[in-house]
Amino acid sequence: MKQGKKSALKAGIWYTISNFLIKALTFITMPIFTRIMTKGDIGLFSNITSWFNIFAIVVTFELYSSVNLARFDYKEELDKYISSNLVLGNIVTLFFYIIILIFKDFFLDLFVMNEETLHIIFLYLFFYPAFQMFQIKSQIDYDYKKIVFVSVINALLSTIISILLVLSLKNALMGRVYGYFIPLIFSSIVIYFYLLKKGKTISSKYWKYSLAISFPLIWHLLAGYLLNSADKIMITKMISENANALYSVPYTIASIVSLLWLSLNNAWSPWAYDQMDKKQYGNLKKYSKPYTIFYVVVVFLVMLITPEVLYIMAGKSYTEAMYIFPPVMVGYVFQFIYSLYVNIEFYHKKQKNIAVGTVIATIINIALNYLFIPKYGYISAAYTTLIGYACLFIIHFIFVKRLKCTSWYDTLFFLIIISISLLFMFLCNYLYLYNIARYILIIIISIGMFSVIIINRKKIFSALKNRSLEEFMKIFSRRGDE
Repeated sequence: MKQGKKSALKAGIWYTISNFLIKALTFITMPIFTRIMTKGDIGLFSNITSWFNIFAIVVTFELYSSVNLARFDYKEELDKYISSNLVLGNIVTLFFYIIILIFKDFFLDLFVMNEETLHIIFLYLFFYPAFQMFQIKSQIDYDYKKIVFVSVINALLSTIISILLVLSLKNALMGRVYGYFIPLIFSSIVIYFYLLKKGKTISSKYWKYSLAISFPLIWHLLAGYLLNSADKIMITKMISENANALYSVPYTIASIVSLLWLSLNNAWSPWAYDQMDKKQYGNLKKYSKPYTIFYVVVVFLVMLITPEVLYIMAGKSYTEAMYIFPPVMVGYVFQFIYSLYVNIEFYHKKQKNIAVGTVIATIINIALNYLFIPKYGYISAAYTTLIGYACLFIIHFIFVKRLKCTSWYDTLFFLIIISISLLFMFLCNYLYLYNIARYILIIIISIGMFSVIIINRKKIFSALKNRSLEEFMKIFSRRGDE
């Protein structure tokens, strides 16, 4: 058992490191792409990747998501299960591909992409589930070395080849498309035939099982992705690819804060579930406060340094888009807080509530985009997304209230944090015009953060050494010594 825990921990650490390395490549190379590609090409490529992520959910039926459960019911047959569902995935993807080709002109106009790009995307989608299943199987076996190696190599090759092709081809956009997708297609084909050879099985028994699990998830995953990305597609369609570039680049930069939330949530959630199971609800209320304050302070600091970050990452021609950052960042604050309530819903096995909430928020977001983007431009999409996240907070709070569990957290505290965040959002829009005042505030917040770290450095090192989340939270909790 101890060995299993060590393997899981080691694998988890390496997966986290590889994810950060891959994300880091995006940020490191962004200044390169924004300077060697036009805004129009940047916007169109963002539109292409947005559509790809939608296709990846719909035209594969998310069959690979069933592997995590199948490992329990088909423990000795998992390789057969995987190979069988690879074939089913091919049938589903081919069906959608034929439908799109029949009505090609309509769909190409809807997607705002050329036919060659569409063929490349579907070629990748045909083998894409293989990589996902390989990744899940490696995680199950704690075989982190294979998947980390493949993931990092894919990211490096896609990045390097993309830069070379953008610089060498006359059509920079197609250079980026080829460079991004071809290495992924090649590695996925190799993995596809490896898994097919290993399983050597096609069975309707496995198909029925995977469809029963994966199909209902499509709506939740699709709604969640559309909440984050419908704005990019709609800006391209309703305004222009240039406007989408001005929106997408700062949005991508801001996503580093979302990555921080994902990393923090990976540590918080298991501990929170443990507290719920032990009925130690007071700890949730107590430690959620310093946890939230830490995240919000980081968000505020990033909001303040936005003009400089945007200038370094994208150049002077993108600085007008800095006003996208404040609403996007506050949206992440809402996401952070409502995720605490989502944990309660997961604990009570209310996944359907989570899906319903996501669908409602997505419909509201798309409707607002339709109304405001043509009238107020691309910046309005950041505010409609913020409203979508705010709706999710309200919806999940209502669901948790029905479970009679809202007392597990301090609702008044969260409302105060949200109010301060909204006020800070408007303040940042004003401070972007007055650099001296903004720099003073950056210095004050930075000194405050470093002071807390220096004063508590021994306790922090001890908490990190012991891997104790509770010990770490006590450092910043007023009642930590009680």
